[in-house]
Amino acid sequence: MSERTHCTPAHGDPYHCATCADTADRATIVSVRGGDADVVLDDGTTMTTAIDLIPDASPGDVILVHQGVAIARTRPEESKP
Repeated sequence: MSERTHCTPAHGDPYHCATCADTADRATIVSVRGGDADVVLDDGTTMTTAIDLIPDASPGDVILVHQGVAIARTRPEESKP
């Protein structure tokens, strides 16, 4: 099974889902509990997100979250346009 089975970042635009054209939010993982992670979005919002598509996710990782699911890991220095 592929690591990304549902939404995937659009080619050339990592902040939009290629499947549904919705946006993804950048977040930093604070803690991991099984298949879930507590994250802080760039705007300061906190939430719990599923990390099933990024099984080796760990605290400090910067990820893209779409519809409550982490869909990709990204680099911390990348800023959202």
